[in-house]
Amino acid sequence: MSDEVRLLRHAPNGVTGRVVVPSSKSLTQRALVAAAHAGRGACVKRPLDAEDPRLLYRALLAAGFAMTWDDDEVVAFGRAPVDQAELELGNNGTGLRLLLAQLAVLPGRFRVDGSLRLRERPVKPLIDALRRLGASVEPAVAGAGERLPLLVQGQPLVGGSIELDAAASSQFVSALLMLAPRLPAGLEVRVPASPPSRPYIDLTVEVLRHFGVTVTCQPDGLTWRVAPGVFSPATYEVEADWSAAAFPLVAVALAGGEIEVPGLCYPSPQGDARLLDLLVSVGCRPVVSRAGVRLAGPANRPLEADLRDTPDLFPVLVLAVAKLGGRLRGLGGLVHKESDRLAEMSRLLGEMGAKLSLVGDELSAPGGGQLVAPHHPLDPVGDHRLAMALAVAGCMVPGLRLASPGCVGKSWPTFWSAWDGLLEPR
Repeated sequence: MSDEVRLLRHAPNGVTGRVVVPSSKSLTQRALVAAAHAGRGACVKRPLDAEDPRLLYRALLAAGFAMTWDDDEVVAFGRAPVDQAELELGNNGTGLRLLLAQLAVLPGRFRVDGSLRLRERPVKPLIDALRRLGASVEPAVAGAGERLPLLVQGQPLVGGSIELDAAASSQFVSALLMLAPRLPAGLEVRVPASPPSRPYIDLTVEVLRHFGVTVTCQPDGLTWRVAPGVFSPATYEVEADWSAAAFPLVAVALAGGEIEVPGLCYPSPQGDARLLDLLVSVGCRPVVSRAGVRLAGPANRPLEADLRDTPDLFPVLVLAVAKLGGRLRGLGGLVHKESDRLAEMSRLLGEMGAKLSLVGDELSAPGGGQLVAPHHPLDPVGDHRLAMALAVAGCMVPGLRLASPGCVGKSWPTFWSAWDGLLEPR
């Protein structure tokens, strides 16, 4: 835990103003991989400039891809062969899984590692699937099993058909789909049951199609087919991030007020855009236009939601349940995120005096209780979404202090200046 502590701003008169949220982290990382393979003429506009995309970008450079990141644009130029490289992904789970599949067919020997937390996050089902396709992926440390650090010896793979256990993460499916165009036989990916966070697979398909890849999904929703071919050079403009927008929008729901989020698209292929419907269900009033989204609060009804497909909404929506009452379901996958978000948010809310009930993968609360600031700073355990959720809690609870506020740089480096702008006295 960092020695830095931040006193969180209280908003007894509500949250009012205009906030520009960053570009989508999920779309940025998928577009970076696609543009790298498309080569000269490919461009990603308005990429999210934050820790995770930068880690993936530097790893792509180390793997031989020629790219430049200037101002608000990433431009690709092709790839030069490399004999070997060391790739460091920090705690970037999406970047790890997408890149691991790509390295399997790149000539060269690659050592892939990350933070202690990334070493704990699941990747075995993806490794097993890659090995069945003929890939060489081995632990760099004897006896470590299918955990980082890993050694990948890139070599030609044919493709064909593969069944994948995606119960822990939809990113395993996305990784194979982004590998598939580079296989001479293409690839059919089958899963035995619908994976969690399924909308993120739809984002992958959207990016692939934008770069000229043919992808079809069978009517059962459990099988994807990707034709062999190449990524075609294209310009991809990344839209604003609903996962980030959730924090100011829920702040308005809980503290009252009205905000505008310009550039936020609704409807959107991002699964977290479902947040707007959830906020309407608890009494908030939205206005949607081509310019973005406006939302007025406060909310006045309990929240009921299944978050199996939208787990990134949990850290902030559990605050809504603590205040308004209600129930959140489909929380089993939260253990595999940047932290065990279900356990950690339950701990943090418990430290504020919230009364929560957790049974299996469901969390409920009666609502109406008074949250209070503990005597110690709240520790988000380095998880960016927990830190931003605690900023929302600060709107309701005077005197909250946050340890390690800089961890928001993983997805929103300018979060605190944007947040303070919303909470300035007017």
